[in-house]
Amino acid sequence: MQVRPSRWIGFVLALVATAVTAPALAQTVCLTPNCALAAFPPGCADRAAPRIPTVFMGLGASNVFDPPNPKIEPGECIEWRVANSTHNASATACPDVANCGSPSPAACLWDTANIVNGSAILAATCFYDPAIFPAGTGNGYYCRIHATPTTGTMRGTLMVTTEIKLEVDKDLGAGSVKLSWTGGGVAGDASYKVARQSGGDPAFPAATTATANPDGGVLGTTFTDAGDLTNPTTRYYLVRNKQTNEP
Repeated sequence: MQVRPSRWIGFVLALVATAVTAPALAQTVCLTPNCALAAFPPGCADRAAPRIPTVFMGLGASNVFDPPNPKIEPGECIEWRVANSTHNASATACPDVANCGSPSPAACLWDTANIVNGSAILAATCFYDPAIFPAGTGNGYYCRIHATPTTGTMRGTLMVTTEIKLEVDKDLGAGSVKLSWTGGGVAGDASYKVARQSGGDPAFPAATTATANPDGGVLGTTFTDAGDLTNPTTRYYLVRNKQTNEP
């Protein structure tokens, strides 16, 4: 008869320990259809990895977005990743309440839902339809928990640039590949990065992809891959907007 209580005590302690250590879950109430938690929404499927920038929600001990003004081309996606505490990213027209306890109104064009640092889900990816987010527009967003649409440090602007149009030429004499492009950038910040994939994988996996600056620095609009015509390995190139938190 003395064994039974000790077994029940051990069982209760095990339940308490499980409750304490179980991972927190991201809230899904506010998630809009163009965003997905720990997955890609339909509009973001089959994208080359460099085309999806990451915005960190919270940085160190600060309640800020990094970068605060991400740049994308029309019809692109952004990964919103929590870096501390609990955060979310919401269009300025989304309800200004911490828990967004009701379905988002039609004016709420996108919302990542609340994402808890240390949970099993640390990021949401959102698709920005060019019919709603056309080139040349700037769309405000904020964290419902740590700011309002007009006050606080945890606010930013989603910048949609024009499409980057890329051309590829060969310099047979030098055996080089030369890229040139137009478009992209925003007023006061037309800067670029070049992704170069070696091996022939259009998804641009990290293991075989290198990132470089254009000729002459990030403000350039050409890139020369010297002597690359003599290399039989398949190459893919991608030019994208440089984010403000990149060197």
